[in-house]
Amino acid sequence: MLNDNNNSTKKHLVTPGAIFTLVIGVAVIGIYLSQTPTISLETNQTNQQTLGINTDKQEVTYSGSDGITALALLEKTATIKMSGSGEMAFVTEINGITPDSSKNQFWAFEVNGQSATVGAGSYITKASDTITWKLSSY
Repeated sequence: MLNDNNNSTKKHLVTPGAIFTLVIGVAVIGIYLSQTPTISLETNQTNQQTLGINTDKQEVTYSGSDGITALALLEKTATIKMSGSGEMAFVTEINGITPDSSKNQFWAFEVNGQSATVGAGSYITKASDTITWKLSSY
């Protein structure tokens, strides 16, 4: 008889414990999500993206935007194809122009006339930046 009473008490203790754990878990997730920064790709009228395409030199140029990656701006201003995503993205085509692998070509980007030292998915642009994509060879 004593054993039945113990099992009944254990069942009642498990339910409040499970509810408490669930509530704490939901609270932690809610706090984490409210702290996570988000990036908006909206532009206002005074900060419209400029896109210059020079098909002879096979170049694409556009202005930076505070807090937005070079890759996100390229996706917004041109038709592109890429392998990978985010920081690991590799641009394989811009506006229908694909590098010629027999010539060891690839799409490279410059920031303010200097070769980028990180990938386009990692580079956070500033409004004062000029981003240029060029077909380059190695």
